[in-house]
Amino acid sequence: MRRDLYDRFSPWLLVLASAGSVAIARPTTAGALAEALPLTLALAMVAALAARIASLDGNGRPVRLALSFVLAAFDVLPAPCALVVLFAALGGGAGGGVAGPSRRGLRSAAAVSAGMALAVLALPGDARQAAPSSVAALAYLLALFALAQLAAFLVAALLRGSIGQGGVERSLRRVLLETVDVPLAWCLAALLPERAFPLALSLASVVLFGEIAMKALDRALADLRGTNDVLAARLTELATLHAIGREMLSSLDPARVFSVVERECPKILDLDALAVALVDPDTGEIHVAHRWARSGPSGAAVSTAPDGLLSWVVLEKRPVRVDDLHETPGSLPFRTDGIPPEARSALAVPLVVEERVVGVLSVRSSRAGAYDEHQLSVLTTIAQQAAVAIENARHYEMATVDSLTRLFLRDYFHRRLEEEHNRARRYGGCFAVLMLDLDGFKEINDRHGHLHGDRYLRAIGLTIRSRLRAADLACRYGGDEFCLLLPETDLDGASTIAERLRKAVSRLVVEADGATLRTTASIGVAAFPQHDSGDLRGLLLRADQALYQAKRAGRDRVVPFAA
Repeated sequence: MRRDLYDRFSPWLLVLASAGSVAIARPTTAGALAEALPLTLALAMVAALAARIASLDGNGRPVRLALSFVLAAFDVLPAPCALVVLFAALGGGAGGGVAGPSRRGLRSAAAVSAGMALAVLALPGDARQAAPSSVAALAYLLALFALAQLAAFLVAALLRGSIGQGGVERSLRRVLLETVDVPLAWCLAALLPERAFPLALSLASVVLFGEIAMKALDRALADLRGTNDVLAARLTELATLHAIGREMLSSLDPARVFSVVERECPKILDLDALAVALVDPDTGEIHVAHRWARSGPSGAAVSTAPDGLLSWVVLEKRPVRVDDLHETPGSLPFRTDGIPPEARSALAVPLVVEERVVGVLSVRSSRAGAYDEHQLSVLTTIAQQAAVAIENARHYEMATVDSLTRLFLRDYFHRRLEEEHNRARRYGGCFAVLMLDLDGFKEINDRHGHLHGDRYLRAIGLTIRSRLRAADLACRYGGDEFCLLLPETDLDGASTIAERLRKAVSRLVVEADGATLRTTASIGVAAFPQHDSGDLRGLLLRADQALYQAKRAGRDRVVPFAA
């Protein structure tokens, strides 16, 4: 447990005050000073140790010894001095109620101690001599009161059937603190003659102001620690936002953008699930492009219903924060039927590009009230960066990918082919090129129309993509002609891949409005370095020549180029 300056230095201020009081009280009597000083210092150090022990655990209600102290005062002090102790006990109880749990016992003991000291100082000289002079005797008397009260506490706890080791330990700490603190105050007061009373008050004032100053310094340090914690959290947020922006804006792959959001958002937000939904620019439909949940796929369910959360954010074009999805569902402007029951709070922010909503970024937490306006602004910043990155990726895809077949366009294919050619020439590698043409595709367009032809081309694109390896590249070279780049593949390997692709096309059947659409494919194969003519145009020309050899040989076959 971290102890503040007040807890650390207050007991030692008590030691200083004790020694100073004795020095003021008996400045001329060396024997009395030598006799009283060790006793006072010993009691002060015991009180300091007790205060240190009591400060280790401030939880729980302290044992009230104020009544015991008042009874002892009425027993040993003449009236009306005991009334001072009574009022001190009442003041200590009130102060303990206002103070925090870790200060109540200390506040009560200090108030009663001050009351007993003032009561003794108020006694006339004869009465003061008649008062008990043995500090040990008074400590013994108060210890009996304390132990009796502790026994009553234990009996009551046993009768209730609820007694814990922590409660007993806290009670013993309070007993030690308050039992030692009161005789110490008595001893200091008894040692002071009447002429030293103003000096003692001055010293007490110095000690009091010292403790007040240290308490203020401790509060300032606590505020500074809190401010530093807030600044550290903000620095973490800024670093995370910077990392998110750098990674997302440097990527043209939507999947990488989604993975960055999934990896970085849990670092700065309390979330159990997140989802990224995109809006189809043609149909306006919302589909979930990426989802994640700590509990697995079942906890990542997201509703795209027209009256759901995502649809509302897209329609309103503004973020929303929900503190509790289950307490006030009727007051929400959207339905929560599709949201998992364990979700309690949520944030949803639109992905906006040039005042156009392209998607929604949403997070959920199983804890009610998990988000505030600051976290909503943080997620909004992430959403702005994600929206730009997703839109950049979409524009890049439009410039490089055929919208019908989802294969790359011809210009992009040529750039990648040139890169592969340069790499193979530099490092002595190999690669192959396939030219594929659909046999009889013109008949599909003529007989069933171009809409059915487009549907068949879409299916062909999916068939080709599903047969490629991760490093392979396919493009739509012309209307029904396709070209494939196979890195690190020789002529025999390319012929094997081409044969598998030919069989897949021949097995493809597309049903469209009662019509059955099917064709076959002729494929020509050329490989580097076997068929290298010095430039890429010559390699593509040889693959095209092999394709026409396959056409002339009867179609639906694979033909490698033969010089």
